[in-house]
Amino acid sequence: MPLEFRHETREHVGFIIALAVIGGVAYRVASPAERERCLQYVVARLAVVRVMATQTQEDVEEFHAALRGRMPFVVIAPALALVGGLVGAGLLFGAAPMSDPDTLLRWGASVGTRTTNGEWWRLVTASFVNAGVLQLVVNVLVIVQVGALLERLVGRAVPAAVYLSAGVATGLANLSARPVDVTVSVSGAVFGLYGLLAAVVITQQVCDLVNRRKPAPTEDGIEGIEPAPEQPVEQEPDVPIPMAALKKIGIGAALFLLYTLMATTGALWGFVVGLAYGAMLAPLRIDRRPVPRRVGIAVAVSAVVAAVIAFPLRNIADVKPEIARVLAAEEHTAKTYQATFDAFVKGRATADTLARVAEGANVAELQAVDARLAGLRHVPPEHEHLVSDARDYLRLRCAAWRLRADAVRKSNAAPRKASQDVTISQARLQAEARFRSNLSVMGRAESAERASMEAFERLRAAQ
Repeated sequence: MPLEFRHETREHVGFIIALAVIGGVAYRVASPAERERCLQYVVARLAVVRVMATQTQEDVEEFHAALRGRMPFVVIAPALALVGGLVGAGLLFGAAPMSDPDTLLRWGASVGTRTTNGEWWRLVTASFVNAGVLQLVVNVLVIVQVGALLERLVGRAVPAAVYLSAGVATGLANLSARPVDVTVSVSGAVFGLYGLLAAVVITQQVCDLVNRRKPAPTEDGIEGIEPAPEQPVEQEPDVPIPMAALKKIGIGAALFLLYTLMATTGALWGFVVGLAYGAMLAPLRIDRRPVPRRVGIAVAVSAVVAAVIAFPLRNIADVKPEIARVLAAEEHTAKTYQATFDAFVKGRATADTLARVAEGANVAELQAVDARLAGLRHVPPEHEHLVSDARDYLRLRCAAWRLRADAVRKSNAAPRKASQDVTISQARLQAEARFRSNLSVMGRAESAERASMEAFERLRAAQ
């Protein structure tokens, strides 16, 4: 089982356990009377559901006819589906595979190292990018079905605002959880529509329950006799969603939920955004079109919350170009030393020149690269080991070049002129001592170089 899948599975299990614990604690602390009221409410709701489940297809047709009478043509849902479909077609018929990260980025997907460094618009464009054919088909169908229903229920502005806000929220969740992965947010945006639909249904049920319990107002204080209205007030009629229509939507929602949560749990934040919009618009009865000012307030609140969440995520370090610079520095310094060594062999360069290239120019170049690595801030946890390995390699490589320079100088130093008092045997011993010293220096240099190259190969493999 892949590591990412196991991680998501643990999140699902943890979420279920948390709900079970919260429910158990709530049951234990509730009084017997509160438990009885809760049970009566659940039984009453089940009875309502049972009655609604008996509604026929005629009720569904009347419901859709009422919606078409309210708004003959929908605009936002087809527009959202069209944009997603066009982007998906561009990905599908492109030269690279549809799920290729570089291709997804070119079409507007999000990745922390780019989005948080000035490309914040990717939080919006990622809401229209699908990473697979099945995801594209499922999301377009849901947008057409649920989006059109919501557009006729609550007006054009609310579904559009929820879709974009939910996509942004999902993008921020992806940045926080997987800052170095290329991610898309279209499933989270669609989940936002489901959250708004859930808010519509919940609000309708609550309003119906309150209206049934409220006594009818009277002129003479006697309940049950409704007074004649003083003057008619024009009001958009309620359009309650019949259970038969919800059953069809519910089946699609369950399949969408299972399919999406197998890939990521970040999309659940889109559902939360949809519910939050419903909560902010509920006082106006959400199945009637909210006034533009209230929708604007909800959008402003969503934008402020998104900005607050995005602020700590800004400027995520892009480590890969720096690692590529380390690899290029190794290649350049090795070529520079080899060119000078070839000149030295041909007598066009001295040993001191060769040593200065090793411990001077090469070490300085590697130290400059190391300084850039040391200056990185907001390194993602997934890339911290790359930075650590790169700095370890640079430290070992600089030490290897210094030892190489020392070995070049000592092995090519002119032997001292022996004094007349030194015997032949003593001179031989001195030469042997110099030879052993040179071998020791060369051995240390070779050992240091091997250690640095092993670190380099590990770094290149990780990159």
